[in-house]
Amino acid sequence: MPKKNKKSKYLIKRIANSRMLYLLQRAHEIFPQKKELANRYAYLARRYAQRAKIKIPAEWKKRICNKCKNFLYPGLNCRVRLHSHRGKGSHVSLTCFDCDKTTRYFIKLKNNSDNKN
Repeated sequence: MPKKNKKSKYLIKRIANSRMLYLLQRAHEIFPQKKELANRYAYLARRYAQRAKIKIPAEWKKRICNKCKNFLYPGLNCRVRLHSHRGKGSHVSLTCFDCDKTTRYFIKLKNNSDNKN
């Protein structure tokens, strides 16, 4: 069996990345009209990333539910809340309406102690 060279691996990853991003953009555009098709697009995009061993960008990764793997569209099938706590730090919570899974994304605070004179 012939080995794949580095150039062909690079091309496979580049093609998979472009297809994945295209599918996620189409899922975002089509979700209000056709929810099932948008979920299918998100599933296919995840499969492209898994097969090519590439990462889904953070802005798109947060748009897929960790439990039911459906595409999340704020206001239609998920709720987005901003929670601020002084001592603990702030976080954004995303709640999926399909499976009631809440995912929290913590916000890092900047240290103002470096700016003191």
